[in-house]
Amino acid sequence: MELNRQEKEIVRRKFCTYCIKVLHGEALNYFDELERQRKREVSFSELRQQDLDTLYCCDDYNIADYFTVMGIQIPVRDESVSKALKKLPAKKRDIILMLYFLDMTEKEIAAYMKLVQSTVHYHKDNSLSFLRKIME
Repeated sequence: MELNRQEKEIVRRKFCTYCIKVLHGEALNYFDELERQRKREVSFSELRQQDLDTLYCCDDYNIADYFTVMGIQIPVRDESVSKALKKLPAKKRDIILMLYFLDMTEKEIAAYMKLVQSTVHYHKDNSLSFLRKIME
């Protein structure tokens, strides 16, 4: 069946009108879906900290070595640091752990261990150079 030029133009216009209606309907559906998502979903930045904490968990496989200083268990997760600390004498290891893991000052350590502050400083410097050599 052959269509003349005028009939072809009518068919083309009807098809274009149909396509426009379909695309308009799809756009409306898309915007409706976006609105439904906005009502259901919450941005991470809007969540409270306690809600964020429930969204994840961390597995702890007890890979850390524990050192006891002042009755406190200190976990050291880095294997090379742990091995190096084990090679230190107990007194020097305790000083390093108190300084860097318990955030104590030399003065506080000296008072706790009943030492002079300069002795604590000497042990710290000596231990750090020893640890540096071991870990290189």
